[in-house]
Amino acid sequence: MQLTLTLSRASGMQLFLLVSSLLLWEKVASKPTAIVSTDDLYHCLVEQSHNTFIMAADVYREFDINFAKRSWMKDRILPLCHTASIHTPENLEEVHEMKTEDFLNSIINVSVSWKEPLKHLVVCSDCSSGASVSMGKKAVDMKDKNLIILEGLQTLYNRTQAKVEENFENFDYPAWSGLKDLDSSDEEHHLFAICNLCRCVKRDIHKIDTYLKVLRCRVVFKNECGVSTF
Repeated sequence: MQLTLTLSRASGMQLFLLVSSLLLWEKVASKPTAIVSTDDLYHCLVEQSHNTFIMAADVYREFDINFAKRSWMKDRILPLCHTASIHTPENLEEVHEMKTEDFLNSIINVSVSWKEPLKHLVVCSDCSSGASVSMGKKAVDMKDKNLIILEGLQTLYNRTQAKVEENFENFDYPAWSGLKDLDSSDEEHHLFAICNLCRCVKRDIHKIDTYLKVLRCRVVFKNECGVSTF
């Protein structure tokens, strides 16, 4: 018996975009980022950042469902994220005024600020009672993808500079000081710290995703695209 698979036009386009994305990522992943074209690097970083944001949103949603509705959690005031001091554009006027290299610098500062916290989020996801296996896996994937994004961002940034930066020592990123609360033996302090971490990583990865799309529009498409997030 012959089976015929019929795809709607919309489904066929989604499949085409998915396959194209995978092929592009395989093409880039098979090369050192230093020899990947700027256009391809932007396309792949946007794909990576968008997927990472989806995972961050899923992790935050799961935490919210499992933990955040506890009565004591509702009475607490959420503190500022540790990246709040990093200057990033907040409206279209600031976006247009910011130079590409300064834009990349800001995004790198946000991304590198999450290297250490994401390591600890992975540990907490594995050891927290009530956290699913899926939540732990997504935390690991977020940590790994952030490093991939960071490597690509550094490559793009270096292409705007006369002097190549080999590491992040010259970037002005804020230190994270939330480990004490995260390691607290008090369950309320511990869970509240995880809640804040999940909330902030979702917020910041959304920023990275949005800003990469803005820069891709500027650099790759010469501003001939619609980015209306601001």
